[in-house]
Amino acid sequence: MSQILTANRLQVGEVVYWNSAKGWVESLTDAEVLAEGRAEAALKGAAEWVSKREVVAPYLFEVKVLGSEVTPVKIRERIRAAGPTVRRDLGKQAG
Repeated sequence: MSQILTANRLQVGEVVYWNSAKGWVESLTDAEVLAEGRAEAALKGAAEWVSKREVVAPYLFEVKVLGSEVTPVKIRERIRAAGPTVRRDLGKQAG
């Protein structure tokens, strides 16, 4: 199954996603969808960013890809992508 690498930006706690062409991006739509072999390599590579104190707690999560639409399999990742559920007038959900 396809996966995406995610973490939190250390300074502000914002959810970020890995894109090998752009680095860490804030939008799930900009995240790089990784095949099984590349996903593990990307996760190992994230250790460099952790040591630089750019991000914390990187991990992979599974996604479904239907055409150009990418959907996280677990609800937790859908919530993280949309932003906090307590204030729909601020942050990612306001846009």
